[in-house]
Amino acid sequence: MAQRTFDEIREAVQAAIRIDDAAALLTLSAELDVLSSAEAEALAHRARGWALLLRDNYAEALDHCHAALTLYESLGDGPGTAITLDHIGVVLAKTGDYPASLEHHRRSFSLGEELGHTRSMAGAASNLAGVLLECGEYDESMTQYRRALELFNELQEQNAVARVNGSIGIIYYNLGDIHTALEYFERSLNMHAEQGDQGSVARTMGNIGNVHAALGDYPAALEYYRRSYAVHDELGQQASAAHVLANIGNISFATGDYPTALEDLERAYSIYESIESRRGIAYVLVRTGTLHLRTGQNSIALEQLERARKIYEELGDRSHLASVIRNIGEVYQQIGDTSLAIEHYERSLQISNDLGERSNVARSLITLISLLFTAGNDLEARKHLAVFDTLHLDEPYQRILRTSFHAYVHELNGDMSASRAALLDALNIAQEHGLRPSIATTHQRLRDLAFKQNDLVAYVEHNNEYTRINDEINGKDTATKLAMQAKQREIESREREHQKHLAVLHSTLPKEVADRVARGEVVNDHFDNATVIFLDIVGFTEISSSMSSQDVITLLDDVFTQCDAICLKYDVTKIKTIGDSYMAVSFDSVVNAALCALGMSRIRLSQAVSHSVSHEVSHNVSHSVSHEVAFRIGMHCGPVTAGVIGKERMQYDVWGDTVNVASRMESSGEAGRIHVSEAFASELKRNTEYTIQNPISESQNPESHSVSHSVSHSVSHSVSHPVSHSVSHPVSHSVSHSVSHSVSHEVSSSLVTQLRGTIDIKGKGLMHTYWLEGST
Repeated sequence: MAQRTFDEIREAVQAAIRIDDAAALLTLSAELDVLSSAEAEALAHRARGWALLLRDNYAEALDHCHAALTLYESLGDGPGTAITLDHIGVVLAKTGDYPASLEHHRRSFSLGEELGHTRSMAGAASNLAGVLLECGEYDESMTQYRRALELFNELQEQNAVARVNGSIGIIYYNLGDIHTALEYFERSLNMHAEQGDQGSVARTMGNIGNVHAALGDYPAALEYYRRSYAVHDELGQQASAAHVLANIGNISFATGDYPTALEDLERAYSIYESIESRRGIAYVLVRTGTLHLRTGQNSIALEQLERARKIYEELGDRSHLASVIRNIGEVYQQIGDTSLAIEHYERSLQISNDLGERSNVARSLITLISLLFTAGNDLEARKHLAVFDTLHLDEPYQRILRTSFHAYVHELNGDMSASRAALLDALNIAQEHGLRPSIATTHQRLRDLAFKQNDLVAYVEHNNEYTRINDEINGKDTATKLAMQAKQREIESREREHQKHLAVLHSTLPKEVADRVARGEVVNDHFDNATVIFLDIVGFTEISSSMSSQDVITLLDDVFTQCDAICLKYDVTKIKTIGDSYMAVSFDSVVNAALCALGMSRIRLSQAVSHSVSHEVSHNVSHSVSHEVAFRIGMHCGPVTAGVIGKERMQYDVWGDTVNVASRMESSGEAGRIHVSEAFASELKRNTEYTIQNPISESQNPESHSVSHSVSHSVSHSVSHPVSHSVSHPVSHSVSHSVSHSVSHEVSSSLVTQLRGTIDIKGKGLMHTYWLEGST
């Protein structure tokens, strides 16, 4: 494959960053290293930094981003400097260092504004808004998101516009304006769907599920979560799929189905573990720890929360560290160790104060005040409540609790009327935002207060409302349970049908192609330099004429099964079999294609197959079937078109003159030999000379190409499989599986192309052709 230019690689890096493809970024970094220029080195550092960020390695991510920043500044590259400052801000936010993160995002925006670089301004404004959102600074966050929205609209980046609309929806969700939040989420969903961005569609459906969960409509929440999970799972977005699974577990937990909740959380944990996402593992540990706490399994809860704390400490994520320390405090409160509980709540409060996280400060104060009142330490509780009163609270849940605390203070002071008035204020806030769990809790408080006042009418009224709503939101109401069960059966039925469809596709198409078809893509790809392999069994017509039909099938199955295994080993794609012929293509490695063909040429029938068929033909044909069955193999490389044809019986096929020439190489070859074109021989020589160690010179034989292919160690071949025309660089594909395959042998081998001569090829005329040989 020809070496790409810096501009082509830069476009590929930008595309990989947009879809958070860590593996692709690391591969592109290595490609940039080869260019040996300062601008390539800067981009390589930035790509590695983002890849390490995606893999939760924040310390090394920062090192690479700072190295990139230094290079961009020395080059006088303003846009590169602005974008890298923004990246550093994102990494710092992941570690919970919000003040430093905000500083870098603001510097990035100012530099972009100074340069008139709209793209860096838009990205910085969006990321700045995200950090402000995490800090609970909703007004300023909204201002920055609207600024980003204007800039992205100017750039006509509709996917980014859709993303920002979704983020604005999150602000309204946190502010308790659920209906406006839902409007923004649905707007974002429609825009992502129009763009065909299924991953963002799935994330937005998850947010809509969160809205329905907050409203207590658990069947609807479950429906959106399941749809979101199905898309993430189909796209192979494992981290996102795991996150949705955890939310599904939260629904089961809220409805009192603890075994199912634990099962979903454990599935999420397994996914995070398989992709080595420490942040994800910690996230699930907090959820399972909380579940065990609610079910009275305090020792298990404490063990899991401590594990989560250790992970967040290692990641340097102080924001989540503050939250998990608060959760650990709840465990100590549950087991009656008030002093340790207070110690953890105060530590959580201190970290949140240091970070300037208003929402987390409020949450820590809530748990601390609640515990102090429960423990009878009213004086300390009132001191913290006075601090709580100074906070500007946007989240309705927090305003409800603050009002409820004051109701309790009035009750302690003996002013039952003031206490009732405060609780009614809290009830109004909860009803205004449709927060049914809070509505139920407040009715319970009003019921208990009415009992103390001997107000039977109010007691009955509030008790009835509490019982009704509590039954609904906790799944005890039969209708709610039946609705959830029916929805679950409907979802499972759709999933079974979908899995059947996928199974059919995977049985007839290569996996990567099948996944693209399942997503609704039209598979129509072009490859500039693919290598086509044709294999044919020599004398098969004569051999098979004296064999039973069963033995013919057994023979072909044995040969083609071995061909399949060899293709898999060298990352070559099987296309089809036609009678006794086998066709395969290597889309991106001429070396792998050569090794694959050599492997096929050495196929021997298994003992069982040879024994079962050889006696039927040994006396009737001139050559018996044995372990030394011979093949003719032909190879050629050049441009091809690949795609899926058919509706009911789909087939992935490859077309073009390259296919025709490869077929002619096979038909004009000789038994037991690999016949290759001059184009293939030249491409093999060019690739092995530059990618394989210790090339052998051609000085002794100008008519042969002999290159030592040292594979006694592991040689990694990064592969990308077929995808759409939308990719701007020639051979990197938009739906690649970026998997690193290793080809390892215990001995060294050589790839040798020996000139055969000038051959008259049917339909092509005279051609110089070669034999491909291998020695060990």
